[in-house]
Amino acid sequence: MDYKKSILDLSTTQEERIQAAFHLENIADEESIAAIAKALETDPSPIVRHECAFSLGETACPDLASWPLMKAVEQDPSIFVRHEALLALGTLGDTSFIPFIQKFLQDKDPEIRESAEISLQRLTKSF
Repeated sequence: MDYKKSILDLSTTQEERIQAAFHLENIADEESIAAIAKALETDPSPIVRHECAFSLGETACPDLASWPLMKAVEQDPSIFVRHEALLALGTLGDTSFIPFIQKFLQDKDPEIRESAEISLQRLTKSF
């Protein structure tokens, strides 16, 4: 199956697109990450976009995954997606994201503030 195509194919089910994101996160090459990022930006379903944000965080590729996540944090209309994009930035583990994430500690939405706090905890604490 070509997961890079199926993640963007709106004639597939939401579950199929989510499963494609999970497969692509495991491949984590430039094309796979680009496909997840495109779905994060364009999928009409907030649930699918949420899972795409999660998948980008799981790629362990901060150089490729951070810009679409930051864009989602700033621009996605769904608080659900913004929350997951913030957490995914923390999961990527790059402390250079700290100044960006800190901006959301004062967000109007408590869910976003809490997500920023958790993301920062992920970046500053060893578990």
